[in-house]
Amino acid sequence: MGEPLDFLLAQRADLERRGSPGYGQRMMALEALGELLDRHCAELGAAIARDFGGRSQRETEIFEIYPLQAEIRHVRRHLRSWMRTRRAATAWPFFPARAETVVHPVGVVGIMGAWNYPLLLTLLPLISVLAAGNHAMIKAPRLAGASSTLLARLLGKRFPVEYVMVLQGGARLNQIFPSLPFDHLIFSGSTRTGRVIARAAARNLMPVTLSLSGKSPAIVHQAYPVAMAARRILGGKLMNAGQTCIAPDYVFVAEQQLGIFLSAAQEAIQELYPRWWDNPDYTAIPDGGLYARLQDLLQDARQKGAQSWAPAGTAVDHGQPGWRFPPTLLWDLRDDMAVMEEEIFGPLLAIRTYTRIDEAFAYVHAHPAPLALYYFDPDRRRARRCTRGLQVGGVTINDTIFHAAQPGLPFGGIGASGMGQYRGEYGFHRFSHHLGVFYQSRYNACDWIRPPYGAISRRLMQALIRSRSRIFGAGKT
Repeated sequence: MGEPLDFLLAQRADLERRGSPGYGQRMMALEALGELLDRHCAELGAAIARDFGGRSQRETEIFEIYPLQAEIRHVRRHLRSWMRTRRAATAWPFFPARAETVVHPVGVVGIMGAWNYPLLLTLLPLISVLAAGNHAMIKAPRLAGASSTLLARLLGKRFPVEYVMVLQGGARLNQIFPSLPFDHLIFSGSTRTGRVIARAAARNLMPVTLSLSGKSPAIVHQAYPVAMAARRILGGKLMNAGQTCIAPDYVFVAEQQLGIFLSAAQEAIQELYPRWWDNPDYTAIPDGGLYARLQDLLQDARQKGAQSWAPAGTAVDHGQPGWRFPPTLLWDLRDDMAVMEEEIFGPLLAIRTYTRIDEAFAYVHAHPAPLALYYFDPDRRRARRCTRGLQVGGVTINDTIFHAAQPGLPFGGIGASGMGQYRGEYGFHRFSHHLGVFYQSRYNACDWIRPPYGAISRRLMQALIRSRSRIFGAGKT
């Protein structure tokens, strides 16, 4: 395989030679992606299961295949209207001139997917990139070797490498890829790595979309049924064994309801994943280092006074992908515990209490913006009021995760949880350049305000300035 820069230059040359893909080619590309997912659903699920050492085919279908198919249908349904040239307002002194915006692709986009959802976090950006008329270079996640190799082969059969290409490699490619002079780069992963990506991209003045994560909170109002909240929170938390960027990281419950919540959470875990150590529905941890990190988080919390609960059973360590970490509840927590300082990214749920619900929201405000927030409250008006103005990527009310499954909603973080949003129309515009075009008329007033400046230009500008003052009420007290 050649150098990544050579592939990028080849894609850019092809884009310049052939021009940007039109509506028909974009629709065909999206249809090809949909057919790929239909025909190879089982094969892709099996490859992902090998990467993790165990993940349910149903989980891959529910949380990767279906959202991608829904996204493709949504984009194909609306693409023509998104591509349309639109008239823009023209300031009245310039009449009868007119203005419009034309949507152009930005060029070649680099995509850095993530191992925890190797299909979703690779193909979801690709859908937006192709819909906007760009070419794409994909850096496959290292920890998802089997699924990345399969995806590279399947995409290679459907797209020429000058249009869509998948690169696989280790540390060297990780270092080189974000430093390539793409026209845009999108990265999904940790906040720590996101900072490295942003610094590398800045050397080329390259725009980036960073889909990061952070510590996503869940807050349960005391008026909401506690057992229902516990089951829905644990359902979202333990999906993919907590290895989800928008998984609930910690939960706030009313102090007087802690015992009820703990009992309901324990019951929910045992109902969702009985015999967790060999349950085919329960996703494994794909790497020994990731497993050891979770053990360290748990040990640190216990040593500093936290209480914990996990269901009975012992996982078998096979010395290969497939480590099972038990679903674990932690409470009586302090802010100096690592579990409250770092994103957990595993099946540990941290539980905090509040005496007044304002304390929970104040805690969220005082910490870096999370990628998601989950609020449980039977009063819809209060829920809307409480979540308004929060620095957070997205919100689900009275459940978890599902805001990210809506093609009509943008996906992305803010602040420490990311930069830029994509999906659906938001993704189309994220990877597009909106070209502003002004059409001057043959006869116009602009000729009167060019040098040499004389009495006409002076009177004209005085009239325009006075008219603006009257419109905005300048000088009024």
